[in-house]
Amino acid sequence: MELPVGYRFKPFEDELVKYYLLARVKGNPMPWNPIIECDLYDVKTPGEIFDEPSNQKVWYCFTRLKKRGKRVFRRAGGGTWHGQSSAFKILDRDNNFKVIGEKKTFTFDMKNEVKKCNKWIMHEFSLVGEYGGGDLVLCKIKKKALKDDGSVSQTCWQEQGDGVLIANTNNNNQVEEALQNIGNTS
Repeated sequence: MELPVGYRFKPFEDELVKYYLLARVKGNPMPWNPIIECDLYDVKTPGEIFDEPSNQKVWYCFTRLKKRGKRVFRRAGGGTWHGQSSAFKILDRDNNFKVIGEKKTFTFDMKNEVKKCNKWIMHEFSLVGEYGGGDLVLCKIKKKALKDDGSVSQTCWQEQGDGVLIANTNNNNQVEEALQNIGNTS
């Protein structure tokens, strides 16, 4: 469903937890809902799920955690979602700042990838309290391009199937410098 021109789906974190995740867990109707259902921890990478030809920069989805005991497995495709920080408490602004959820931040790393041109960032929202501990979470996912500030460290490398590295940059001097640096580190 498309939003009218000028409208944006940009809820506050406590609104995501209270009006979307909690409503979904309880089986209650939600307000207008652009949040999709998908399996983030399966055989597809975030690029295969979300990298569609559109102007969309942020995606929201409900997904189920893959748990074995207390441990959560966050593998997807040929990579893994790695935690970047401990959980932050989500406070309900309408209810005396009562803790209603938690937010964890993850980045996606592909196995055997040398350097990435894009970075997938995920904020995973979960419930606490009476409805906490379940396996359903709400995720906000963004794809960010690494900035090209002219430094060699910002050159994006892509490893081909035969092990050959390809530099993705518009600056030939940058490629030559990067290749020299690779030769100096071997």
